[in-house]
Amino acid sequence: MSYVLQSYRDGVKTIKFNRPEKKNAMCQSMYEEISNILRKDAKDDQIILTIITGVGDYFTSGNDLKSSMENGEQAMKAVKDMIDTFIEYPKLLIAVVNGKAIGIGATLPILCDIVYATENAEFDTPFVKMGLCVEGCSSYTYPLILGRSKASEVLYLNHKLTATEAHRLGLVSKVIPRLELEKFINELHQYGALPVNSLIRNKSVVMGNLKTQLKEISSREFDMLKECVNSEDFMDAVMTFMSRKSKL
Repeated sequence: MSYVLQSYRDGVKTIKFNRPEKKNAMCQSMYEEISNILRKDAKDDQIILTIITGVGDYFTSGNDLKSSMENGEQAMKAVKDMIDTFIEYPKLLIAVVNGKAIGIGATLPILCDIVYATENAEFDTPFVKMGLCVEGCSSYTYPLILGRSKASEVLYLNHKLTATEAHRLGLVSKVIPRLELEKFINELHQYGALPVNSLIRNKSVVMGNLKTQLKEISSREFDMLKECVNSEDFMDAVMTFMSRKSKL
């Protein structure tokens, strides 16, 4: 079974995280596959926009801790490479957050051009309590969108944003009734008729020098993340997490 599903129709590529038994937790192979899909699609003039969403009740529960610890530096590189492909993607990139979005699941959508969320969606950033560093350029994007005070509450104190609050604060463009998710995604296919070269030109102007800035920010975050994974705080958090899972 593939952990990443992809489909194409009428100029629109849909990518789905497909690991519902693990709450769509992201493993190294998923990061690598998504990066490869986006790099290939960037050169395909038949693809106008890409939708990112999840299967089941979770968008993604974030990084698969076990997979990351087993693969170490390689897993971290795969995450960073995927973030870079999101930043570099020249077409329209739309996140449809279909449920809980934890860790990188809460930061990755903000690198998309548009974020939609179902009414049951939740943005959860437990970086500090896990002994980790913020990633996905959230050290820049969250303060930019939410303001420093609210972003600090979210990133440091792990205040969870509901879909409604995220919409009110400008993190999300629209909240979708949960039962209308598939209908809404189908409606997005109308934008597959947009002229691809015009779209690419406009996005390149909007992004401007921001691509370079975001990639530099991501590099700084990952430099700090390398320190974090060797820290006592992180090891304690992992032990607590594993202990809690063993009791379930």
